[in-house]
Amino acid sequence: MGAGYMHYIPLATNQIKKLTAGGNKRVVCVLNKQITLHAAIMRTKEDMHYIMIAEKYLKQLGLRTGMMVDAVIKKDISKLQFHIPEEFSEVFDTDPEAAAIFKTLKDGNKRGLIALVNMVKSTDKKIERALKIAEKLKQGISSPQKVMERN
Repeated sequence: MGAGYMHYIPLATNQIKKLTAGGNKRVVCVLNKQITLHAAIMRTKEDMHYIMIAEKYLKQLGLRTGMMVDAVIKKDISKLQFHIPEEFSEVFDTDPEAAAIFKTLKDGNKRGLIALVNMVKSTDKKIERALKIAEKLKQGISSPQKVMERN
């Protein structure tokens, strides 16, 4: 785990070759056999590769900076390489116009919009946020940063 504001898991060179084969940068990481997260392989200027770990996962696992964590890391072969909440899928299943627009977006932009829904905990808030995203897409707004701006 890293120091300061950033928490990360460093990756060994032999892991990098296997995980990034074919230009891949996305992985699924299982921490202490309890939490599964989708992540991106990051790289420093010094060519160190790592996976960033959010503070919320450290809290869930009772970990602090410098502690060891059991991490199983594998190439992410899921459709968008990201956890898609059920609430998001349901909203887009009932709004074909928004779903069609969503399908035209680049995968990174899709992940950003889905992340906005994943950020909230309650089912009602997830539905509310997915509905807002659907409406913004139909208004021509597809940037995750701009979707959450107040009008």
